[in-house]
Amino acid sequence: MLQHKGTQVIETPRLLLRRAVLEDANAMYDNWASDPEVTRFLIWPTHNSVEITLKVLQSWMEGYKKDNYYQWMIVLKSIGQPIGSISGMNPNDQLSSIEIGYCIGKNWWHQGIMTEALQGVIEYLFETCNFNRITANHDPNNPHSGNVMKKCGMKYEGTARQSAKNNQGICDTAQYAILRSDWKKPSHFMEGFSYENDAALVQEIYHRYDENSRLTSSKAAQVEFLTNVRYIERYLKPGDKILDVGAGAGEYSLYFSRKGYTVSALELADSNIEAFRKKLSPQDTIDLVQGNALDLSRYEDHSFDVVLVFGPLYHLHSEADRLRCIAEAKRVCKPDGTLFFAFIANDIVILTMFNEHSDYFLNGDYDKNTFRVDDFPFVFHTVDACRKLLRKGGVNVLHEVGSDGVSELLKEKINMMDEASYAQYLRYHYYACEKPEHLGASNHLLFVAKQCQQCL
Repeated sequence: MLQHKGTQVIETPRLLLRRAVLEDANAMYDNWASDPEVTRFLIWPTHNSVEITLKVLQSWMEGYKKDNYYQWMIVLKSIGQPIGSISGMNPNDQLSSIEIGYCIGKNWWHQGIMTEALQGVIEYLFETCNFNRITANHDPNNPHSGNVMKKCGMKYEGTARQSAKNNQGICDTAQYAILRSDWKKPSHFMEGFSYENDAALVQEIYHRYDENSRLTSSKAAQVEFLTNVRYIERYLKPGDKILDVGAGAGEYSLYFSRKGYTVSALELADSNIEAFRKKLSPQDTIDLVQGNALDLSRYEDHSFDVVLVFGPLYHLHSEADRLRCIAEAKRVCKPDGTLFFAFIANDIVILTMFNEHSDYFLNGDYDKNTFRVDDFPFVFHTVDACRKLLRKGGVNVLHEVGSDGVSELLKEKINMMDEASYAQYLRYHYYACEKPEHLGASNHLLFVAKQCQQCL
C-alpha cells in the first residue's frame, strides 16, 4: 500500500539528497539554474537573478509541509554544496505512480552522478513509500537524459509526438517507466556510472574497486600473480631495470624491487597510488609516479630490460589507444628486452558471471549471438583478438599464457584446499596454462613478447 513519506534524506556513495534551504540559493543559481545549457531542454526558464532562485526555494520549502511532496537537492559530498536537483512530480494515489524530473550542473555531466541520484530516489520511492510505477520522460534531442533512465532500469515505452513544451518550443517526449516488479537493487559495482573518457573510467573503477588486495586476498587470487612472476623471472638477469606500467597497488613492483631489481612504476588511479605508497618502507627505492600509459615521455628510449603492461589494456577502448600503449612500451624497452602484456579474456567471463548470476545467459551484458561481452567497465579480448593486436603492434609473441586459468570460476574450492593440495593445483595450472585449448578458459591472459627486429 502506498505510504507517502515526503522528502527524506537519501544518501548514496557520493551524494547526499536532502531538502532545500534558503541558504542554497547562491549555489543553485551559480551551479545550474542560471546556465542556459542546463535548462535548454527543461520546462522552466533559466534564472536571470538569484532573487528568482530564492522564490523557487521558498515554494519548495512550502511544499515540504505536505507528505506527498518530493523535491531533493543533490549535494556532492566532496564539495559540500548542491550541484542539481531531482523531484517526484504528480503523484497518483490511485495508480500508485509518480513522475521523476532532474537536472544537474554541466560541470558534473558524464560522471555517473545523475544516475546515482536517480537510483537513490527510485529505491526510496519503491522501498520506503511503496510506489508501484515510476515514470520519466525527455526530449529525444537530449539523449543523455534517456541514458540515465536506461542505466537505472527504466524501460522505453514510446515517444509521444509534439506532446510537451520546453525551452526549445513544442517537442516530442520519449517516455520511460519502471515498475516495482522490474526493480532490483544494483548488483554490479559499476552500475550507474557513465564516463567521459578512459582516464575518468579508470579513476572511478578503482575508487569503487579494491585493487589493493586483488592479487593476494586468497589462494585463488594468488594464482595470477604467481604465474606472472614465474614467467617474468624466466627473462630477468641480475641488474635488470624494470618498468611497471599500470602498477596498480604495487604488488609486482614491490616484489621485484625487494629482490634487488631497479624498478620504476607508473600508475594512473589516485586510489591505487595511495594504496601503493602505504606499502612502501623507508628501504624501498621504487620510482613511483602518477601517469598515463599512453605517454611514457618521462622515460628515455630503450631504457628498460623488462616492461610490464599489466593494467592499461584492461581499460583502453579504442584500438588506436591500445596500439599507442604498445608502441610506448616498445619505445622504452631495450632492443633485446622483454615485454609482458596482460588482457582480460572475453570467453570465460560469461561462465564466471553465470556462476554469480543465475539469469546471466538470458540477461547478461553480452551479445547473445556473437558472445562478445560488453566492454564496460573493463575491455575484454578473445585470444585471437590479443594475437592480432600484438601482431599489429609489431611484437613477436614468445608465450601465450592463461595466467589464472579457471581459478576465479573454482575459487571457493581452491580457497578451501590445504597447502599440499594447493601446491599440486599450482603444478597442474603451470602444466596447463600454455596449452592452446586452455587459453580461452582463463580470466586473465599473459603475452610474453620481444621487439620485432625489423620494426626497430
